Amino acid sequence: MTKADADVQQQVFDWLCKQLAKPLNIIEDTLDDLLFTYFKTPAFIDAKLAYTAKRFRAVQKHPDSWNYDWLTEKWLKHYLQMMTAAHMPDKQVIEFCKANLATPQVRLFYSQFCLQHHDEAHAVQLLKDGKTLVTDNRRMLAEFSRQLKDAYQQLGEQQLYRQELWQLLTEYAPADEALFSELKQSYPTKDWPAVREQLLTAIAKNSNVDLKPLYVQEKLLDRLLKAVVAADGLWDLQTYESLLKPHFSNQLLAKYDHEVRKMATATGTRRKYQQLVRILKRMLDYPDGKSIVQTIVHDWQQQYPRRSAMMDELSRLKL
Repeated sequence: MTKADADVQQQVFDWLCKQLAKPLNIIEDTLDDLLFTYFKTPAFIDAKLAYTAKRFRAVQKHPDSWNYDWLTEKWLKHYLQMMTAAHMPDKQVIEFCKANLATPQVRLFYSQFCLQHHDEAHAVQLLKDGKTLVTDNRRMLAEFSRQLKDAYQQLGEQQLYRQELWQLLTEYAPADEALFSELKQSYPTKDWPAVREQLLTAIAKNSNVDLKPLYVQEKLLDRLLKAVVAADGLWDLQTYESLLKPHFSNQLLAKYDHEVRKMATATGTRRKYQQLVRILKRMLDYPDGKSIVQTIVHDWQQQYPRRSAMMDELSRLKL
């Protein structure tokens, strides 16, 4: 596209704008990427600014539409990007933002604008008020909170910065690894272990939260092992196997033993029995693995003699 002449570029640009105006276009994401990835000359940026403003206004006329929120967010994001790319005068940016502060994306954009113009106090107030407007939207709450903690950090408000990070980790983005690491870096090394314990306890209050990546990050292998053994199936075991095996081979082998026996209780296809044999082969790599696998194979031969496909696959296992 960048090598095409001006007339061809204009034709493609016009075609993309026309196609994006059609409802439920199945290649809309691709067209959208093309329009906003290319066409970066000043003339095209001005055209895209006008086009996105037009689309945003059109969406605002139909607040009862089933996809109103999604379309508002989409075209507003593009319009704000074009405002920046077109170097729109600050006065016009501020006027637009103030007129549309009820829209969370505008408020987020405006807060960043204020920070860039060293109006930190206004940015913080915009974000704090914004959080009260999106209490039923966890994703937007997280966005406001992320910007707010960054604003506090920029202001040097260490305590407020840590408090916002804590709220992110325990409410809006539980167990986020990057945020966890960020909070850790804000504390002296000697203070972190006590803070970490309080934090892990608070994060664990969220249902279905996965603490295992944090255990890895903190090298809390005993807790990681406990979580892996407690989990159903073998997914977590195999995910963390290389880390845990040098320290807890017996416990992992016992977990394999339990899970593979449970898997074998229901009859299945040959493919399932091949999967069981692959697991047994993996167990052979453990100290004492051979004796455990021999016992399992013997037990299955006694329990399931009529499963011919299973017996055939087991016969291929070299013990």
